[in-house]
Amino acid sequence: MTRITKRGITQELNDRLLDILLKEFKNTRTKRDLREFLNQFLTLEEQIMIKKRLAIILSLQEGKRTKEITDALDVSRATISFVKKGLKRPPRKQKQVEGRITKKDIKDSKAPPWHPTYKGKGRWSFLYRL
Repeated sequence: MTRITKRGITQELNDRLLDILLKEFKNTRTKRDLREFLNQFLTLEEQIMIKKRLAIILSLQEGKRTKEITDALDVSRATISFVKKGLKRPPRKQKQVEGRITKKDIKDSKAPPWHPTYKGKGRWSFLYRL
């Protein structure tokens, strides 16, 4: 799951896709239907990754140590700590960003009008104006 593009999708498309996905989940009536859906929807690698994440959650709930989990499931300690932190923290709220942030906005936020020069004579003179 690490190979994800950095360019996202619009919120409208995201909502439509989630509705379709939930509708398909709802239409599965038996374990066999669900298994067929997951086989069509997810690659074998993605299925293995999901199963390992679920196995990590079960192992943590059983009280197993990190070393035991890494040996049994062949996952890294970083993955286990990521899952463990995810269990402890509440779900994230998405931040709503208005407009785009430009380079000018960043430059303006870094340099207030009284910002001193870094070199040369008078670099401490801004203190007299405070």
